[in-house]
Amino acid sequence: MEKLPTYEEWTKDMDLESQIKFYYDVDIDNYLGDPWQIVAEIAEECPNWLKEFKVNFKEYLQEREYIQ
Repeated sequence: MEKLPTYEEWTKDMDLESQIKFYYDVDIDNYLGDPWQIVAEIAEECPNWLKEFKVNFKEYLQEREYIQ
């Protein structure tokens, strides 16, 4: 069995947009609205959103065995 990468290794070349696309399985390129407006609203209403997203994204990847 091959060794799974760490979270840092797996996400090192992923920008935030790519992480959001992967986590939420959305096609931002074909989204009719402005996805960054949604992110801005979340950031204003929940200042810890990005920190919480990173924790949730890491858990998501571990549960699906993308990372160790």
